[in-house]
Amino acid sequence: MNKLPAREGWNWVKQGFALFRKQPLGLGALFFGYVLVAVALGLVPLVGKLLSYLLVPIFTVAFMQGCANAEQGKRVHPGLLLTGFRSPAFPTLIKLGLVYMALAMLAIAASTLVDGGVWLQVLLRQLEPDAPETKNSAFGAAILFTAFAQLISFVLLAFTGPLVHWKRMGVGKAVFYSVVGILGATKAFMVFALSWFGISAIIGQVVFLIFGRTSMFQPVLITVSLIYTIAAFCSFYAIYCRLFGAPEAELTQPVPANDA
Repeated sequence: MNKLPAREGWNWVKQGFALFRKQPLGLGALFFGYVLVAVALGLVPLVGKLLSYLLVPIFTVAFMQGCANAEQGKRVHPGLLLTGFRSPAFPTLIKLGLVYMALAMLAIAASTLVDGGVWLQVLLRQLEPDAPETKNSAFGAAILFTAFAQLISFVLLAFTGPLVHWKRMGVGKAVFYSVVGILGATKAFMVFALSWFGISAIIGQVVFLIFGRTSMFQPVLITVSLIYTIAAFCSFYAIYCRLFGAPEAELTQPVPANDA
């Protein structure tokens, strides 16, 4: 995990698009499969949201498996969503999910310093989002703070799931290597993040120039945004391979259902 030049960040972006082009339908199915699960869990008050955090490393393993399959010319299919559940490292992935859950809860708890706990009360269904208290507090700032804190922590843990699944690391070791690997490539990650931000802004402007304020603007923008979001997820596989090495072919074979 040597320090990488800043230009490597742009290479990761290009590799993400290249990987997505290999099997766009399969990788898209994996992505939307997880989104549907997350949305379904979100319908369950409070507990569902916590469960969605628990599943983050398991989904990460599933999507990374899909990327590995695409790179190796193997079929990518929705059944790969079960990869983490069938993995010999499943118990460790669950423990890792608890770390994600704890960090998410910590971010929410810390947001009380911003708005005095209004956002927390809304999450606990003790207040309605349009209640007078939300209008007389830093409610919006608390939401942004929570989202930013969770984003940073989840990015730092981005490679923990694959390290547990493919390298058979324990939770502590996986967290250590993921964080150190990312911090060691800070410049490359800054270019990577700025590149995706720029791509998002440019695409938004191009779609607006073409469709203006017509009824087609929103559907086209959402569709294009989903495509580059999936490509961005594919980029993380390229980053993993650069930092920790590509997974060996035999390790990317999913465990059959009857062996789970």
